[in-house]
Amino acid sequence: MVTSGEFPGLDLPGVDASSSLEGLGPVELHHPTQDIDGDGALDTVTTSGPEAMQVWSDYDHDGVADQVTVVEKDGDYAAWEFHHNPDGTSGWVRTDHGKIGK
Repeated sequence: MVTSGEFPGLDLPGVDASSSLEGLGPVELHHPTQDIDGDGALDTVTTSGPEAMQVWSDYDHDGVADQVTVVEKDGDYAAWEFHHNPDGTSGWVRTDHGKIGK
């Protein structure tokens, strides 16, 4: 399980593949380091620790993560998207999960 202190120096929350992300609001990405979508703008931060890797991406370049994917060392993975709802609410919605190799 990933803990919030696993990625020192980053203000990213600790999540694992079984997290619901309920109650987790917008996550700011201050200094993206990769261009995952190939548009020429840095949009992603990848963190890794002894238990998992997290990939946080901001595809609309507003400074807030739009997607997060977690891959744990045992092969469990999950992905979420941050949705803005028509009623003004927002939240993370899990879009995929499973185990690599199954």
